[in-house]
Amino acid sequence: MEEPVRIDRCNNITDFRSMARRRLPGPIFHYIDGAADDEVTYRRNTEAYERCDLVPNVLAGIESIDMSITVMGQKIDMPLFCAPTALQRLFHHDGERAVAKAAEKFGTMFGISSLGTISIEEISTIRTPKLFQLYFHKDRGLTNSMIERCIAANFDVLALTVDTITGGNRERDLRTGFTSPPRLTLKSLLSFAMRPTISCARSSSCPN
Repeated sequence: MEEPVRIDRCNNITDFRSMARRRLPGPIFHYIDGAADDEVTYRRNTEAYERCDLVPNVLAGIESIDMSITVMGQKIDMPLFCAPTALQRLFHHDGERAVAKAAEKFGTMFGISSLGTISIEEISTIRTPKLFQLYFHKDRGLTNSMIERCIAANFDVLALTVDTITGGNRERDLRTGFTSPPRLTLKSLLSFAMRPTISCARSSSCPN
């Protein structure tokens, strides 16, 4: 039997992906790992980074390194931030709480999705710039309510998602049986039974 990958032995994204694949139920792993249709854009986006060169600034001195940058009017300590991702408690029991703590620890921005699994109000307690990703709902009252809650919770940035007029055709999810909320098939039930430590989650950013 192949030895599981330990997190302290993960040296790159490939190692983390391998560990996630072993630990997560199949439908959840493929929901995170997959993309729409035949995933051509997904592959092109990944390949685009491979065409980027990092040009070193040699003989510049490393006694005092400042990686801070201003993004959307917010100064953060590194040129990376945690983008909003839906349903994070599907793949970790702390979900957005854990990612928010990491963002706070490293002084960068934390983004929460409209389909987050903890509330806007709970995220308001973290001491780092906060971004809310807004899906515009047919129910204008619901949309306005989320915006008002973000203002009351002192969010710094509002990101309006405009590319989801309809849900994407995620062919991988059709094959693995992933749905939200979950509808178990015999195949997916077996996958969950073999990896029982993952909590099921529902959205709590939006009022039900």
